[in-house]
Amino acid sequence: MTENNSKNLEKIFNFLQKIENLKSTYRYSDTCAGGKESSADHSWRLALMAFIVADELKLDIDIHRAIKVALVHDLAEALTGDIDALLIAEGKVSAEDKNRQEVEAMKELKDTLPESIGNEISDLWYEYEDGVTEEAKFIKALDKIESLTQLVEVGYKMFDKPAFIANYPNKAVGQFPKLKGMLKILKGKLKLEFEKGNIEWKEEYNSLG
Repeated sequence: MTENNSKNLEKIFNFLQKIENLKSTYRYSDTCAGGKESSADHSWRLALMAFIVADELKLDIDIHRAIKVALVHDLAEALTGDIDALLIAEGKVSAEDKNRQEVEAMKELKDTLPESIGNEISDLWYEYEDGVTEEAKFIKALDKIESLTQLVEVGYKMFDKPAFIANYPNKAVGQFPKLKGMLKILKGKLKLEFEKGNIEWKEEYNSLG
């Protein structure tokens, strides 16, 4: 191992120490076991879903890149914490302020790493944020599906904002319509949870984007 390798590995360990915070960065959802779901929990299952779903649906995307996008899409939260989408929807936090915080966080994380890998991780994160490539659109849609799946698994007691929850994945899935079949199945499961909790299921909630 060269001296340069040694320095780069030291930088990588410093980066890994920073992003360890994702394990204790908690999201809105609980887990079925009763604890809080972390951003690391969410990112892990999203990445797993990505290759399973892409394979099953025979999607014409770069699945290797898509998995990378999934793994890095929430890295900024290691420094900023999770900013719930509901807070933005209700105007309690501005999307611009959230983006500013996350851009600053990603610059700090990028600068921690060796230049080449730092640039790659930064580029992947911006790819997700921009949502232009098919891989980014796929992961954005699947991200919302994973989040709703978690809520369905935990159950109706978490459904304090029914309309927001029911419509949450629609826009992203509309941008990647090949996942509408998956969302339709999930909405069926969500509807059953609404019924268990005596929560009105409105016709508009059947929308798939």
